[in-house]
Amino acid sequence: FSAKELLRATDCFDEHQVILADGFFKIYQGSLEKRLVLVKKFKDDSGSLITTPLAIRDIVITLQMSSHKNVARLFGCCLEFECPALVYDYSGNEPLINKLLYDRDRASDHDQDRLLSWKSRLSIAKDIANVVVYLHTALPRPVVHRNLKPTNIMVDQHGVAKLFDFSLSISIPLGESHVEDDPVGTFGFLDPQYHISCFVTEKSDVYSFGMFLLVLLTGQLPISVDRKEAGLEFSLINFVEKHVDMNQFTKILDPRILGGRGGIEQEQQLRAFLALALRCIEPKGEDRPEMIDVAKELRQIERSVHP
Repeated sequence: FSAKELLRATDCFDEHQVILADGFFKIYQGSLEKRLVLVKKFKDDSGSLITTPLAIRDIVITLQMSSHKNVARLFGCCLEFECPALVYDYSGNEPLINKLLYDRDRASDHDQDRLLSWKSRLSIAKDIANVVVYLHTALPRPVVHRNLKPTNIMVDQHGVAKLFDFSLSISIPLGESHVEDDPVGTFGFLDPQYHISCFVTEKSDVYSFGMFLLVLLTGQLPISVDRKEAGLEFSLINFVEKHVDMNQFTKILDPRILGGRGGIEQEQQLRAFLALALRCIEPKGEDRPEMIDVAKELRQIERSVHP
């Protein structure tokens, strides 16, 4: 696409068209060739020497993953800006983070579908686990995502989760267990072992995914000033572990989950989900499960109520 087409599609990248802003990019909703699209534009103030390689890597990995149902479909790109812009099929996609932080008390009757039920959260976890397993096992070389978090996930109109950002991904050489690289990612989701050693492994994604599971379960972010100001733990891990030690399981859960009708079966699922998340965030990588085993366990948790 030309720069002129994307400027017209997004009203010159009007801030009112932004549906998501992240560290290096913004996502704009627009209309292109009579279809709704999402346009990812990397921020110019980050410097093209930084953002251009990120955008190119994003394009390459997304194209390699194009056949996977849980990857946002890349519709095209534009190379006329200082840094490439990516265009995705819209498909009713909404950032997962918006759904997680959506306030039930402010929701009108017709907005209730924006509130994530436990069934939806479990399905989203399963979807993203499948993508990460594909990254680790199905490409020519294992690829570590390095930035798994709710802001990099869209949920379409059918409730299907789609991973859409691969700009920080890195491949591990064949026959090697790790690759050395400076720590990148998002504080709170970043594997502390990788942060200290600079060794990227597949278990780095397992840690991030475990934190993602905790966010789905609690409806809270890994690091929260609001939580601290309320007299609670600044760290989500500390918050969860404190209530686990005190046998106060329900205080961990997002109240919106408790609003559902699941009975004892749902509670068993929630407890299994929490136990899996805590295994994923073990301090040492060797103590964490492989992503393929995480994906299998999530399927087992789902079937525990619906054989």
